[in-house]
Amino acid sequence: MNNIHASDQFLQVIWPDFTAHFRNEVSIASYEVDVAEFMRFCESDFLQLDYEKAEAYFEYLQKKLETGKMQPSTMAKKIRELHSLAEYICDERGKYKVPASFRDYFLPYLKRIAKIDKYAKTIPVEHIDKIFTEAQDDLQAYCIFALLQRVGLSSTEIVGLKLCDIVAYDNGVYAELPSRKDPCFIPEDVFVILGQYIAQRQEQEYLFYNSRGNKLNTMYISRLMKKYTELAGVPNYSAEALRNTCAVTMFAYEASPEQVARQMGVTQIQIKRYKNLSYRDNVVRAANELVKVRVEPPK
Repeated sequence: MNNIHASDQFLQVIWPDFTAHFRNEVSIASYEVDVAEFMRFCESDFLQLDYEKAEAYFEYLQKKLETGKMQPSTMAKKIRELHSLAEYICDERGKYKVPASFRDYFLPYLKRIAKIDKYAKTIPVEHIDKIFTEAQDDLQAYCIFALLQRVGLSSTEIVGLKLCDIVAYDNGVYAELPSRKDPCFIPEDVFVILGQYIAQRQEQEYLFYNSRGNKLNTMYISRLMKKYTELAGVPNYSAEALRNTCAVTMFAYEASPEQVARQMGVTQIQIKRYKNLSYRDNVVRAANELVKVRVEPPK
């Protein structure tokens, strides 16, 4: 994190300790953006958090919500993450010797955003991190989760994917889906994971297949979600909830509704390549470049 308002104690000690338990860079990046935004808003270090600053920031987010400049789920995510950091510092008060006046002033707002969370149908980033961590040894599941969470493909679109649907233009890789008018951009971090999966898969008609080589169905993905949410010790989230985080993340990075709608709506990798040609509409690619988060390949 690089923030002119953050103290050396926060930057060099507290922040590294807090983020050390995250295994996925998606979680760290999401927290970093929201914490940095809060400090810029207050023009002060996070350790100088008080009631007035928390209240002013909450009102600022509410105004953005009321004017349609922010999605409800984005507001909920920001408050939840700031609360998580403040709670951590309070729990480790003795270790860091923070002032006795420091408190988790975001805690009271959790009840106010509870209704937002209920209808947002998304997953907290720390829970996403745990799901990906548990799926590291199952490359097919890891790849499917990345397509849901970073690309915004639906379960139906994923099970219907064929290798020939993955197309590389000079300006990026796209999935050509029968259900969509335009190709769907695949961020570079997801393509790396997809490449690992393709390199070790058997030759089958569909990109993803079961132990008998047959096409998956959407219930298979539901069972994967159930398996890995249980292993991660988090609520039994649906594939739809994981997919919704793609839109929430893009909105959080100020992608436009059009960009989000478009996104949602080598080598051993044998894919069609269009030489000296860029896909005609870069709106989705530009939107994804706003999102400075990534899914790390499984270790």
